[in-house]
Amino acid sequence: MEDYIGRYGNLSATVWEPAADIYENEKQVMILVDMAGVDPDRVRITLENRCILITGERPRPSPPGVVRIHQMEIDAGLFERRIPLPGPVDFDSSQCTYKNGLLRIVLPKKPRQGTIQIFVESE
Repeated sequence: MEDYIGRYGNLSATVWEPAADIYENEKQVMILVDMAGVDPDRVRITLENRCILITGERPRPSPPGVVRIHQMEIDAGLFERRIPLPGPVDFDSSQCTYKNGLLRIVLPKKPRQGTIQIFVESE
């Protein structure tokens, strides 16, 4: 067991990634994230280098009176999900809701700018 932990690190410190779906239309980008069992107050969403970063923590469900565990597939603990955005968005006008275990983030698209020309000055 020590060899296993030495090779793969501290197992209690692993970070998992929640599943996400990304949709787009002419006006907005919508992201749905599977967050069943997560307290929405424990979720942080930031915009970083044209990526949405979603972090938080889901507690391990602990049914009372458990003597043995036969199977554990539900991810728990710290999570992090980095989602690259398909284009520029207006993060200040974004909306975020949590319902039935799904986090829904709606990001209005920024209008595409026309061609920008930069003039070179000689010294």
